[in-house]
Amino acid sequence: MKCIRVLILISVFSTNAFAQGSASGCLLSDNRVYTSYTSLLGARLYASGPSISLSPNYCSWSGPKSVNCNVCFGAINAAGLLCIGGPVLQGHQGFYTMVECSIDDYSWALSAFAAALGLIFIRKRKIT
Repeated sequence: MKCIRVLILISVFSTNAFAQGSASGCLLSDNRVYTSYTSLLGARLYASGPSISLSPNYCSWSGPKSVNCNVCFGAINAAGLLCIGGPVLQGHQGFYTMVECSIDDYSWALSAFAAALGLIFIRKRKIT
């Protein structure tokens, strides 16, 4: 019984709750944060190049969504902040942190663990 308690504690604390990803940039509706931009007189135009997507086990981004930004999916003309040869999509600029999925996504694993534990206890019990 003591071994089972130790295993449960190890499995609970082995998940790194502090491993959240974060990024600063322009968040689009595709749940990607675009981080590279060209600036001219304080105005920014983000490039479609480097972007950060959600890591496994994360469902969404949290952060401010008040300041609008634009991401260019073409070439950027830095002299006038013009997007050439591609669409410009509007998003929200800010510092974003990944939000973990709820525990309901792991209910099947918890149920399987409880069933296995129940079978172990039933088999160990002697029927007289």
